[in-house]
Order: sequence, then C-alpha cells, then structure tokens
Amino acid sequence: MPISNLTSTTEHASTRLTRRQFIRLGATASMAAVVLAACGPSGASPTTAPAPAGTTAPGAVKPPAIKKGSIFKVAILGEPPNIMDSMFTTATITNNISQQFFEGLFTQDMTYAAKPLLVEDYKITESAKVFEFKLRKGVKFHNGKVFDSGDVTASLNRWFQIVGRGQTVFKQFDKFETPDASTVRMIFKAPTGILLDFLSRAEAFMLPADIANAAGKNALKPDQLIGTGVFKLAEYVTDRYIRGVRYPDYAPKESKESGPADRREAFFDEIQFIPTPDAAVRLNGLINGDFQYADTLDGDQYDQLKSASQALPIIVKPYYWYCPHFNKKKGMFTSEKLRQAVAAAINCEEAMAAGFGNKDFWRLDPGINAPETAWYSKAGAENYNKVDLSKVKSLLQDAGYKGEPIRWLATKEYAYNYKFAEYIKQKLEAAGMKVELQVSDWATLVKNRANPDIYDVFLTGHSSYTHPATHPFMAASWPGWWDDPERDRILNGIVAESDIAKQKPLFEEMQALVWKQMPFVKLGDNFLLRGIRKEIGGYVNFPDWFFFNAGVTA
Repeated sequence: MPISNLTSTTEHASTRLTRRQFIRLGATASMAAVVLAACGPSGASPTTAPAPAGTTAPGAVKPPAIKKGSIFKVAILGEPPNIMDSMFTTATITNNISQQFFEGLFTQDMTYAAKPLLVEDYKITESAKVFEFKLRKGVKFHNGKVFDSGDVTASLNRWFQIVGRGQTVFKQFDKFETPDASTVRMIFKAPTGILLDFLSRAEAFMLPADIANAAGKNALKPDQLIGTGVFKLAEYVTDRYIRGVRYPDYAPKESKESGPADRREAFFDEIQFIPTPDAAVRLNGLINGDFQYADTLDGDQYDQLKSASQALPIIVKPYYWYCPHFNKKKGMFTSEKLRQAVAAAINCEEAMAAGFGNKDFWRLDPGINAPETAWYSKAGAENYNKVDLSKVKSLLQDAGYKGEPIRWLATKEYAYNYKFAEYIKQKLEAAGMKVELQVSDWATLVKNRANPDIYDVFLTGHSSYTHPATHPFMAASWPGWWDDPERDRILNGIVAESDIAKQKPLFEEMQALVWKQMPFVKLGDNFLLRGIRKEIGGYVNFPDWFFFNAGVTA
C-alpha cells in the first residue's frame, strides 16, 4: 500500500469518527503498517526488500509447512535485565523473552487489539466498572500446578505493586471477587474502559500464586520463572545463554486470531537466547548459520544482509521513537526551563542521522504514536526540532545554570544510544553546557536509572504502535519521574473513557503537554532491522518478536 494513501486515510479519520470507524481505522492502519514492514524501507517493493520465507501478515499467503524439531538460536544484543521478569523491568529485551515463557489473561493481535489468551470468555458491565473473566480450563504451569483464579489475583496484585501501568489501573481498583476457581471479577471504583489494553501487555503475566506472593516487589529468581507458555526455562547461564525447551503439557487456546493471539504451538525442541553485543557478530553469525535469528541490526548493515544467500532482512515499521529522559525528581532538570534549553540546542535531523545512519530507517515526527496508528497527533509540533541558540542562552540564565556537569547514562550495547549521546554532548557543550557520559552495559544502565541520586539524563526508546496511555512514562514511578497533576488529569480521563473516539482529544491534550513541559525530548522515529535464516518458516513480523508457530520448513 502506498504511504500516501495510508497517511490520507489517517488524517481523514481524525476529523469525524464513530467508535466503530475508529476501531476499524486503527486495525486498517496497523495492518497496512505490517505490510509496509515486509516491503522494506520507504515502502520499497518486495523485490528490493523481500519478506522472510514463511513470514506472514494478515491476509498474506499461507506460510509453508514446517516441522517439529531443531534448536533455534537467537542473537540478542546483551544480557537482559532480570532475565525475563517483565513485571520487574520495562526493558524491551526482557519483555520479548518473557512472552516466550509466560502468558497473561489477554494478548494482542496484529492490530494491537486486546484478545483473550488465558481467558475463555469475559463480560464488561456497569459502564466499565465490573469485568468478569471466565478462565480457560486445563491450563497448567510449568511446575504442573493447575491455573486458577487464585493465581490471577496474586499475579495482578504483584502487577499493581511493581509495574507503573499496574499502578495506574490500581488507582481505580476496588476489589477482586473469585466465586469459583475459574471466575475472577475485577471491580473498580470508577469506569476503567481501557483495562483490557493494559492486561494485554506481556508484563501482566500469570504466575503460580505461591510464587507471586513470595516474590512480591522483588525480581523473580531463576527458579521462580514458572509460566504457562509454550516454552519452559531449562537453563540460564549469565552472559552466555537462556535456554528454553518445548513445554509438553502446553494447552493452546483454539483461535483463528492473528499474530500473538493466534493458536500457539512450539515447533522448535529448544530455543536459545545468546547475548551478542556486537552487531557485526550478530549479522555474521546469522549469515554463517551460527544463529537462526539476529535481533536489532544497524540500518547500515541492510545491503549486506539483503545480499546474503541464506538469510533475509526483516523490517519493522512502525517501531520505536527515541528521546533523552530527564531526571525530574532530583537535580538540575527539575527545572522546566533547563529541559527546554536542551530541546532548543538539539537538531533532531542531525541527531537521527548520527544515531541510525541510513535515512531509510528513520524519519522526523513529533508524535508519541506513529502516523500509521489511529492515535497519531501533531499536537505540539511547533516546539519540535526548533534549534535556537539565543533561546538556549536565555533559558540557561533563567534556570540558573552555572556549568554543572550533566550526568548522562549511556550504553554501547544499543549502538544508537551511544551515538545519540556523543552527538548531543557536542551540541550541548557548544551551547555552553557540560556533559559527562557514564557508559555501561544496558542491564547496568537500567538498574542505575532507577536511582535519582546518580544521574541527570538517560536515553531510551518507546513503542510507537501501542496505546498512548500505556507508555511507561505515564506512570509517575517510572525512571525520569514525570509527576504532574495536569498529566494525571488527562491520563485519568483516558483510562476512564470506554468510548475510544472520545479518547482522541485527550491524546491531543497529552501530547501538547509533553511538548510544553518537556519531560523528555523526542528526536524521531526508527524502523528496526532484524535478520532470519531462509529455512525458517511460520515467523510473523510483529514488533515484539515471538517464536511459537515458527519452525524449520519441511
């Protein structure tokens, strides 16, 4: 689908929408985005950027037959924070590994809509204040325990405690009711129309009640990583690999939905996640057959991957956008004027070129959701990518800045992260500020960013394809600590509203507030390059990768 057609459809829909139209638009735009992802950079034809063998999209050709067996090796960019406890950290790599082993009440389809997973049926009553879930029967955890309503309440109580998005929902929450082992009611004090979107996130996974209660606010230990997923943890060796094996007692949900919401089956006997920090090693390992999948490659590696005889490129579009987050709990960036000074010193086009190189893999845009989604907005665009050095000087004076070094957390595991930091350091120092880069591995950075005493800025990315209310920075407890009453007012309005079309003006308000207060400075959007071996079939190109239903072609 041409990009121009997609953009036109999105803008048209923003002016007059019924709820049904809004939902349909979101589905259409997102599904089109999936097709674009398979078509390559800038919407190039499939002949210039072919989809991987067996890669599927809604409505696409039926994938080739695949067979059971084999070991699937995935080169990941480093040791994941907290292995696979995505309740404990929002790190993307942890989230993606987690969903191979754990499952929640809901998941997402290819349009990012919430679909039942461990729930057989559900109903919403009293204007979105009462949610009743009928659990699927016959589901067992990896330790053999039968999944029941007690596991749900214990798991979600842990989610309420330690996940920012869970805490957002908990503000509205009243109580659980569990009339039997297969029924859970969540009762709220106020309408909570977007609950299912929150429950469809990988972090809202189910644990056996005794493990959830024992872990509480702490990260899960390796022997507590007990889920209901298609793979179960077999072995974990720090900095070497995470090894999972097919769970023989897995009970699939019979489904004809798309993507993660489809019927799940493990075709690989074993799956291994191997930390490989160097992108060149990930790519060469894929081409040589040491790995069957390489995550997060550089856009500048695209031509090399495209010309490989046994591997194929995967392009994810839309994917993430990137920004430096300021520590707003302590230190110099509690000053809004100082945050605005940093924004006025950065040329976003130069920054994106420095971070990602190949222009086909990034674009400039002010939105906290992608143009391909129904949540897109240009609100606040007048403050995006506006370099003004005289304004910087004035704002630094008003903020009382006296040359204190800005402590900036950076990592080389994500190449763009360090490249962004180097570029912005040069610009800020040219504008009269000092920057001290503190470089570590990603897991250490994620740990350190939770301590407001030891840094001023860190940079990360956020998904541009998920509901705007689920962005982690919407929780005041998330590192960076954007805690503001106006933000809360708008967010509470979005969370309460069950009519999606009525959420749209609130999205606009939220984005305008972002560009006014500058809790972070958005730089631009990135499209991700990954690679897969040609002999692998059944793989679905979804931003948060998963490997159930994939296998070696027969």
